[in-house]
Amino acid sequence: MVQGLSKSFLLIPLFTVCFLSLACLGVGPNRSDQPITDPDEARALNSFFNQWDIEAKSGQWNLSGEPCSGAAIDSTNFENSAYNPFIKCDCSYTNGLLCHITHLKVYALNVVGPIPEELWTLTYLKNLNLAGNFLTGPLSPSIGSLARIQYLRVGTNALSGQLPKEMGQLTNLLSLSLGPNNFSGPLPAELGNLLLLERLYIDSSGVRGEIPPTYAQMQNLNTLWASDIKLTGMIPEFIGNWQKLKILLFV
Repeated sequence: MVQGLSKSFLLIPLFTVCFLSLACLGVGPNRSDQPITDPDEARALNSFFNQWDIEAKSGQWNLSGEPCSGAAIDSTNFENSAYNPFIKCDCSYTNGLLCHITHLKVYALNVVGPIPEELWTLTYLKNLNLAGNFLTGPLSPSIGSLARIQYLRVGTNALSGQLPKEMGQLTNLLSLSLGPNNFSGPLPAELGNLLLLERLYIDSSGVRGEIPPTYAQMQNLNTLWASDIKLTGMIPEFIGNWQKLKILLFV
């Protein structure tokens, strides 16, 4: 009898240890864990910020080495000019323990050089503003990995090369700003897949050629700036079918 009871009581500490271990993993109901930035995204962000020689302003975000902290997760507006460079995060993943970077702004900070490939691994981005710098080189085909992106601004840089057809994979885009830049070649026909697109700015972007017939599908377009580029051919008749178009600049 005594031996049997001893074995039963030995199970109690073991159960307690297991329960505490689950609590430490965030399974328990009374956890006090703070959310962390996805480690891969944090590494990518640190990598291209180092390459661009920029960093978060003291006390705004990236507090104690955690990118998704401070203003990155509070009510601070992403467009607030006092916060630049800036990110915003969504920390609702993994029961509130994991944050993904959804907004990134590096606006008019005199950044020089190409866009690092690591940036395109931030696949939860919904808003990306890299305008007003001195970025060079082409847009990588890897831009197609930003499937969630809604607002993309890369204008007023020195980007070059042809626009990658993979941009046609960004089917959640609402606004796309490509100029001014030094792009070359035609507009990708694949941009016609951007059925939700409302605003397209290709002015002074360097692209040339005809507007592809696939653009007839852009029925939500309300703004098109296409001035100071070498478009050829006639203005397509299908533009008259863009019922929501309010602003059209071809000067």
